[in-house]
Amino acid sequence: MDAPFLSTGLGKTRVWRDDSAALAHAQQIVTAEDRAERQPAPDPAGRVIVFDGHLFEPSATAEALGLGPRTPDSRIAAAWLDRFGDEGLEGLKGDYCLAIWDPREQRLRVIVSPMATRIVYWHARPKGFWFATTLSALHQFSSVPRTLDPLQLALQFTATVADPADTLYKGIRLVPPGTTLTADARGVRERAFWRLDPRRRVTLRTPEAYAEAARDLLDQAVQRTLRSAKAPGVLLSGGLDSSAVAASAARQLDPERLDTYTVEPPPGEALAARDGWYDRERPYIDALAARYPNLNPHFCHSTEPARVEIDPTPFFVTGGRSQFNANHLGWFDPAYRLAQRHGHAVMLTGGSGNLTLSYSGLRGLGDFARHGRLDQLLRYLPGIARYRGRTLRSTLKQEVLRPALPPKLRAALWRRRHPGEEPSTKYAAIRSDFAARVGLGTTLEAHGDDGLNHYTTDSRKLVVHHMEAQRVRTLETMRTIRAYYGFEVRDPFADPDLAAFCLAIPREQYLLGGVQRSLARRALADHLPPALLAERGYGRQNPEWFARMTAQRESFAAEIERLANTPLAAEMLDLPRLKQLIDNWPQDAAAAEAQRFAYAQMLPRAIQTGRFIRWCEGGNQ
Repeated sequence: MDAPFLSTGLGKTRVWRDDSAALAHAQQIVTAEDRAERQPAPDPAGRVIVFDGHLFEPSATAEALGLGPRTPDSRIAAAWLDRFGDEGLEGLKGDYCLAIWDPREQRLRVIVSPMATRIVYWHARPKGFWFATTLSALHQFSSVPRTLDPLQLALQFTATVADPADTLYKGIRLVPPGTTLTADARGVRERAFWRLDPRRRVTLRTPEAYAEAARDLLDQAVQRTLRSAKAPGVLLSGGLDSSAVAASAARQLDPERLDTYTVEPPPGEALAARDGWYDRERPYIDALAARYPNLNPHFCHSTEPARVEIDPTPFFVTGGRSQFNANHLGWFDPAYRLAQRHGHAVMLTGGSGNLTLSYSGLRGLGDFARHGRLDQLLRYLPGIARYRGRTLRSTLKQEVLRPALPPKLRAALWRRRHPGEEPSTKYAAIRSDFAARVGLGTTLEAHGDDGLNHYTTDSRKLVVHHMEAQRVRTLETMRTIRAYYGFEVRDPFADPDLAAFCLAIPREQYLLGGVQRSLARRALADHLPPALLAERGYGRQNPEWFARMTAQRESFAAEIERLANTPLAAEMLDLPRLKQLIDNWPQDAAAAEAQRFAYAQMLPRAIQTGRFIRWCEGGNQ
């Protein structure tokens, strides 16, 4: 327990123990109140708490409980639970995880708040229970297994999720947001106390009322994420989501300076064009900075792959797991490094915007058809087709008919067109015989998933899947980023109040006037410059991807040879397919663009997964 946590920016480890339990905590100074934390913290009733995160309204909550204005968040949370118990968890609003040990009852409770950016890993046996906020910390205990689970490895490699509480390791689970776990002599029990509800509906009188309510909830969500000893930084692109976060934060912090960080292609870099996308974000950020003088933009780029792309071992060590889309993580590395040098403990992002405020609404067309609302379908379909520059037929096929196919039928049609191949191989270089042997297809089918990333025909259920099950995988990456770079990433669009509102309102609010993302464009009309609001294209992350991949071609080829001698990697990965990609390398960026997914996503993801397997099988180091 006295071993140092493998994480940047933590203070000295403090340990509490008795005859049957031990708790360890290392404090990172994020909020001003964190300086007063002394955890693990016994309370007057003899219970002991460890707490990570922040409460949204600490002063008001402390006052309601009769506590002083500078009471640390951990003691406020303990007092709240002492008064209201588990029934009051929804009222303790914040972004946190905590654990409370009761020596008299010999009972441990682990709680993760709704839509938190935190998770807790755990392992249980009849004679013991271990938990930690990172896999690397959990693996410090020799009693905790470090055996990879082939099925979970296949699921995460193919970007699919069955049970989000499962991890890459056998015998290790995690506590997702909105969940409480109890461990005592009776065993381990998990209970969800908050989830997004796709059945809930919110109805307002006018379109303007929806836009106003959404804007107010966004400003509230941003205000909740601003709590930090030093003003947060913002990972800023030229799109609606991160720009909305930066604009709201700038308005609330004014005149305090707000640093923003944008990654752009190196000057003079030759980029292949891609219809519907733009590569240079600086004009939109300049327009935003002209509107908000307290914005302080920083532009970053790199001319070579990041260290985490060439040798991801330090990332594996700090996070204990493989990272999805390592090439995109490497592309962001210059911004992360600069924010780290500037001393930010918090970075804001617009990661969940596409699923909440700026949801496109396109899957709502399928909702209209499924519920027999053909008048609404006929009303919005032509305008959306024109807006996106598509034909009416292609829009109907892509947004209504194809998603409406039952998952089993979609999977069957795929197998008919690709005999002997599993649907999961479409987007991942995984061997079909391995997928069948570990039961990947059977597991996906049991969860209504076809393996082709369609998930469901219901737009609200689809949003819930991404905001909860899929988001847990993102949280694991965010946890590793925090450990590796020393700052935490906060996403205002994942705020539980904002997310619940955006899920509950009528789908047509996102399509008014035949305009995609209509709600965001109306709600942000007084926050963002007109040119940014009118942009129909999408900003490209990592537009110079081909140059970055070409710089790694030789190391990829050498890794494929090594993986052939790594049993689990050789069984799982379609190494001949990867070798073929290396051998048939495109001549230039223009030629590569037609094979973008294979080279920018599939290949580096497979290499990263193989490297992780090879590292993990090297022992519990």
